[in-house]
Amino acid sequence: MGEICEENVPFLGLDEFLDEIAEIHENILSYNENLDKIEDIQTKLMKGIGWGQEARKNLSNDLENVSNHNKAIEKTVKSKIKAGYAQNLSSECESIKQEKLTSMAQLLMEAVTKYKNMDIHFKEKSKQKLVNAIKITGVKLSEEEITDKIERDDIDSFITSSIIQETEEAKQQLGEVKDRHEELKKLEEDIMDLTELYNEMMELVQGQGGTIDRIEEKINTTEKDVHDTVGLLETTRILYDKALEKKKILAMIGAAIFLILLIIIISASTSGTTTEPTATTIGGIVVADDTMKPTTSIPQACDPSQDPDCVG
Repeated sequence: MGEICEENVPFLGLDEFLDEIAEIHENILSYNENLDKIEDIQTKLMKGIGWGQEARKNLSNDLENVSNHNKAIEKTVKSKIKAGYAQNLSSECESIKQEKLTSMAQLLMEAVTKYKNMDIHFKEKSKQKLVNAIKITGVKLSEEEITDKIERDDIDSFITSSIIQETEEAKQQLGEVKDRHEELKKLEEDIMDLTELYNEMMELVQGQGGTIDRIEEKINTTEKDVHDTVGLLETTRILYDKALEKKKILAMIGAAIFLILLIIIISASTSGTTTEPTATTIGGIVVADDTMKPTTSIPQACDPSQDPDCVG
């Protein structure tokens, strides 16, 4: 027999659980829609100074707003999935919840992976744009040296450099350097957060491997028991059919014996019934029951006055 399901908060029952799963799924769909918006904004930001500083600032704000929305979704979905996994999912009746939770965790991992790859790609392009923006200022450093300073977060030396002329174009260049550097640092933080989120989901899914194995083992054991029971029932049915057939044969033999005894009894009764024998006297011989038996006739007295031979 399977274990009785324990319904725990927040998934009180199967209906409530499926409602939660549907909400998680909707959140992940919104998350993916936001990724399309983020990718579009990142593409526009790559166009650089041509947008103007104000337009670039607006795009950066839009990117931040969509990114914050996705972070809120990440927090909500992660919380619900972790709460679901915190329940007792070791019983057979919880296998459907196990499957749904794992499916949602994998969907989130796929979305996070897509987001992370987008940010890595955008980071590399942003870094190159930043290097180019710094080179425009006239800094006498090689691209490798500039890249090294960026990776060591040593951007202040570029900003305070006396090489940058106080012209409108120089100010615009300086502004782009600052913006791109801030975007780069933010991208690095986002990538780390996404990596951490992915690893958390991976640990949750992998952590259920033993539970899944136990459920499958119970299911396999149950299937074996059912198979053995079916085999036993089949054997019992065969034996029952054989016994029933024997009963039928015995019943037929008994009926035949009874019929034979009945015939014998009827025959005996018929042969034992007789009629009174009739006796017939023929020429002094009595015939009875088809058997002729000799009889002696008693002589009658004679009258001497009438019969001269009568002695008297």
